[in-house]
Amino acid sequence: MGWQLHVLKIAITNRLPFGQMLRRFKRRIFGYEPDASNIHSTLASFEHMTTVLKAGNRSFENATVLEIGSGWFPTIPIMLSLNKVKHVLMTDLIPHMDSMTFDATVKFLRNTFSDDQRLSNIHQLSDLPISYLSPFSIDHVQDASLDYVISRAVLEHIPPKDLESLLAALRTKMKPDSLMVHIVDHSDHLEHVDKSISRVNFLTWSKSRHATINALLKGGENRLRHHEYLAIFVRAGFSVIRADGQTHQPTLERIPSLRLAEPYINMPIAQLAVLQSTYVLGLASS
Repeated sequence: MGWQLHVLKIAITNRLPFGQMLRRFKRRIFGYEPDASNIHSTLASFEHMTTVLKAGNRSFENATVLEIGSGWFPTIPIMLSLNKVKHVLMTDLIPHMDSMTFDATVKFLRNTFSDDQRLSNIHQLSDLPISYLSPFSIDHVQDASLDYVISRAVLEHIPPKDLESLLAALRTKMKPDSLMVHIVDHSDHLEHVDKSISRVNFLTWSKSRHATINALLKGGENRLRHHEYLAIFVRAGFSVIRADGQTHQPTLERIPSLRLAEPYINMPIAQLAVLQSTYVLGLASS
């Protein structure tokens, strides 16, 4: 399916008055199997987060963690629970996870980690130190209660102004020595369904076309590049402890053949070809 048809399909479903009900009905009848590659990628991201923290002599053990944008499959919250976290706050603006997607995640993890007997004792969310806050409000979180705020492939879906406001609001909810760890995917996610386009195809769109497609998708992506996040973090009141960006070589080689739109046509190609970043943030001194 071309990306245009994919956008049209989502737009039609989003605008059906019973769209959410239709999704739930489909899950109940046909099940909702997670995409194996996506779950494995999420597990790799979790392992990367733990490695990054270990490098700073930190860990998730006995910590209170808020995950921004937990989505359908609670892979990272369950893994945090298995790694002796104190409490996990899962958050979404609208509810995505339900009993079916929770069960599918547990089943997948049992098959993946067949030697881990702890997974056999997990039957429902209440078996774990997890709270699901959706629709999420910052008022749900106590002041100075969080040790970590984390996200994976979520910040790229938040409009820049909303992202800055969210991060700034979370400052008072974090302990003085707490950290944020964010993994950001800077690629065009429509490439996942249409391999004929480049992984930065959306950088060829005008601002108006980008806004239209995001409206159809009821979200979409903000298109922020690796370096552009840094200023947002600082304005929100954070110091950037670590900012690792991974350049994607095939994209680096393909960009010169693309008809880039403003402002990307004036950015160095090396900046545009960074498709994944890891950011570690601490509270900036007042």
